[in-house]
Amino acid sequence: MDDKNKRRSIYIITPRNPKSIWIMDTMVNILGTKALMPNAAIPLLIALTPKGLDIEYTICDENVSKIDLNIKCDLVVITGYTIHAKRIHELSEIFRQKGAQIALGGTYATIYKDKLTGLADYLFIGEAEYIWPKFLCQWVKEEAISQYVQEDYIDMKDSPLPNWSLINLFDYINFPVQTSRGCPNQCDFCDVIKILGRKYRTKSIDQILIEIKNAHLLGARSIFFSDDNFLGNKSFTINLLTEIIKWNITQYSPLSFSTQITVDVADDDQLLKLFADARFSVLFLGVETVKKESLEEVKKFQNLKYDIYERIRKISSYGIIPFIGLIVGFDNDNESIFNELYMFIEKTYNPICCISLLNAPLNTHLYNRLKKDNRIMGSDFSGEWQFSTNIVPKQMNINSLLANYIELFQKIYEPVNFQNRFKEWLLNVKYINSLYTKKKLDIRQLFKGIKIFRYFIFQADHKVKKLFLNCLYLTWQINPKLMRRTFTILAHYPHFYNFVNELQCIRDSKF
Repeated sequence: MDDKNKRRSIYIITPRNPKSIWIMDTMVNILGTKALMPNAAIPLLIALTPKGLDIEYTICDENVSKIDLNIKCDLVVITGYTIHAKRIHELSEIFRQKGAQIALGGTYATIYKDKLTGLADYLFIGEAEYIWPKFLCQWVKEEAISQYVQEDYIDMKDSPLPNWSLINLFDYINFPVQTSRGCPNQCDFCDVIKILGRKYRTKSIDQILIEIKNAHLLGARSIFFSDDNFLGNKSFTINLLTEIIKWNITQYSPLSFSTQITVDVADDDQLLKLFADARFSVLFLGVETVKKESLEEVKKFQNLKYDIYERIRKISSYGIIPFIGLIVGFDNDNESIFNELYMFIEKTYNPICCISLLNAPLNTHLYNRLKKDNRIMGSDFSGEWQFSTNIVPKQMNINSLLANYIELFQKIYEPVNFQNRFKEWLLNVKYINSLYTKKKLDIRQLFKGIKIFRYFIFQADHKVKKLFLNCLYLTWQINPKLMRRTFTILAHYPHFYNFVNELQCIRDSKF
């Protein structure tokens, strides 16, 4: 056989999350899975392989399996995010010492390409759809070059159906489906618009529906739309939701969904009803802050249009859980912001929220502005929004920022406070869809519920066990139809309860 036509073997690796993130894996442990969600880059790369090339893939998500450091292959591909930086460098060095060819791609490689000189034989910068097939065709002919750059943003309709054949989806809680890339907003701390642009690009609705149906056939029961902004084009979102509902109501085991979205979703009752009817259980919302000056400071103008309190309560009224993201450390923040945020959470009866420290990712508007003022400290952004910051706060010293941040986070997830908000959330729900008449008992979902129940009864401490039983009782009293939502909310609770009780240890180790 001609050497250039022989079978080639490629080993694709997703590095493990750093130890700090493991603390947040309680929900994974409760449900008996290994990780929250697979890296969608792996099935995409496999699907992008041109027909006619004899390439054999082996994959490893280090979060669910051990890396084979002695594997015999022609190329090791490592893809990951900024948070994986340290592990990406470690793995690259290990395999280089073993004489393997290395290819690096993904978000980290795209943002920090200047740090990767000499680390890889092949470097991929930007989206993969066009440059990965080009590389493979050249690589098998031994004509590949050292760097492949996607200069223009790709047409999402050219993105193929991901190939999930090598991934065990039962290792994960959620199945990822990406419908779009890019975001039309201009938040100056966000690197999405730097990497993927402000032009909102979507797959066709037919493409997305095929991915959803395939996920269902593969055993998925919960899909996370891994878009940076699911509402970048309202008319597209409405059309997609309409088609999802038409399909989902015909299923005996209908899918549930979650995604990341802007608070604009609350401004249209018909749109919220579509989300509820499509069985969206959770919407991740970048609220960031309630301080008008801070929102203006970072160009988060979409959050200023209407009253944020009413927006969040409106989302909840449709039986959807608003998973709120908050950030502390803006230039307009002083120590009073922590009480303002706590009162916001209380008055919106929001059970679940996550608080982050303001960071400035490389080359964002925020980074460039603070760099000019000599207010970037230490190393570059680590990818850990909850554990560290690379900025010098303007109105607080770093110790005051961290101490108040920890206190606020702990106060939010104190069981009594959480239970009070949960009760008010139940009372605020006004709409529950009644479309799913074909639905029958889903054994897998039943087992998940049993695992959650078993954790709280036999493993959680006394305060958390009491909270669990009280929340079940409240749901039964107020609206038993919300029991499924109650289990979703309570599955998140230990994840944050454990995390906030570890925050002081994390602070002591990092600062």
